[in-house]
Amino acid sequence: MPLPAPRPSPGVLVLSTLADYIPELITVFAVFFVADMVYVLDHYFVHYDRDRYRKTHARHHRRYNGPKSGPQLDAFELSTYNSAAFGLLVAMSVLTLFTGNVGFVAGAALKWVHSLVFHCYQHGWWTGVSIRNVRPDRPPASWGLATASYHAWHHSNPNDTRFTFAESWAGFDRILEKLHPWLIRFTVDARAGRLYHLPARGERPSA
Repeated sequence: MPLPAPRPSPGVLVLSTLADYIPELITVFAVFFVADMVYVLDHYFVHYDRDRYRKTHARHHRRYNGPKSGPQLDAFELSTYNSAAFGLLVAMSVLTLFTGNVGFVAGAALKWVHSLVFHCYQHGWWTGVSIRNVRPDRPPASWGLATASYHAWHHSNPNDTRFTFAESWAGFDRILEKLHPWLIRFTVDARAGRLYHLPARGERPSA
């Protein structure tokens, strides 16, 4: 009688199963990456749109720049994240229905959860002391994770030439710094003539 074939190890089984889902895993990463990039661009543009900033984003800076006065994630912040995430989830659900690739929905859901969790992490320094009194150190020009201390600098020095708009990957900020002299020309403030001058390469004006 022939000997039974050897059973594959658990590690081989796991790798084999993951290989079956490579298209879905790539899609999850792609959706997450693009959504993260859109967040960074929107964050950049709102800082160069005086009216929109005052109506929306200024509240975020006022809240977290002062001493802690409420939950880490209040109803307004939660509503803002949920609205954006729900729109992304609906759009990705349509793509999943047309393609059969569940990675679109999974990527949108992952980004939704990530935004809520990372918001709490990035504002973990929010205490009874104003961020300007904490005086965080200027972060290095990192290509890694946009850490809590990295984001603290954005709140204490939002107009610094070292960009700190990123929600997840600080590399987006390094790319934005390179594109800034060209990209700023498309902002609302620049088109409305509210910037004293357009910057030379590597220069960032105060907004």
